[in-house]
Amino acid sequence: MVDPNQYNNTNILQKCKIQFVIEEFKDYLADVCGKCMDIGCGSGNVTKEILLPALGSAAQIIGTDISKNMIEYAKKTFNDEKRLQFEVLDIQTKSLPEKYICEFDHVFSSHTLQWCNNIRQALTNIYEMLRYNGTTLLYIIASHNVYDVLNTLIHDIRFAQYAPDNMKTIAPFQNRSNARNELTELLQSIGFKVHHCSLREATSSGKPEIFLKSITSILTIFDNMPESVIKEFKNSLASEYFKRITYKLTCENQEFTLDTYTFLVAYAQKM
Repeated sequence: MVDPNQYNNTNILQKCKIQFVIEEFKDYLADVCGKCMDIGCGSGNVTKEILLPALGSAAQIIGTDISKNMIEYAKKTFNDEKRLQFEVLDIQTKSLPEKYICEFDHVFSSHTLQWCNNIRQALTNIYEMLRYNGTTLLYIIASHNVYDVLNTLIHDIRFAQYAPDNMKTIAPFQNRSNARNELTELLQSIGFKVHHCSLREATSSGKPEIFLKSITSILTIFDNMPESVIKEFKNSLASEYFKRITYKLTCENQEFTLDTYTFLVAYAQKM
């Protein structure tokens, strides 16, 4: 089951990495003064604490997420009647609510679209939600060890029966040799003018159990799993993830790791 409180307390890596991208595009974001959406807002802490302060003082944001639990938590914890609201939305829906069409000046999404099994539909919906000349800033994990492990476990005979359809084909750019060009061409085919698209390498360090808790706190595969199977899944996830990490350090009986991954950053406009 999705655990908003656990995610809010463990998404340290996600918050740290997106801050660098916000800083890089701060001049563009500071000029945004209209209606905005944050797709995949999760618990709402990044939307409230990092994204909202980066926008113009007149900007308003609707944070959206597929998880009702996340949105309920965000409303209770971070809702601001004047500038920030939260609503449930599946960005891959094929029936985009009329109230969102051509309504937004800017759409933002970080650490979310790699969970899509139909990223074209997600990006098409973003395009449809933007007003003419509206912009979008996207941060998408391209390739990460944890998604290799998840893709393996989701199809493991022990766990496959519990995996919802929307988890069976995640991480669309995982291990792709030309992820930057693929995303650029996909955005252009939908109608976007791509001002920037880059594939970057990054490292993450720290206690791996904290990062893994941020991942397991959003997995819907647990919704129909017995407790004993959930425990087995989490143990397998940790074990297989650690096997893929090259750099490890033990200090005062605590294990620290250094992992590498790639991510995509795109800034595009509806023309």
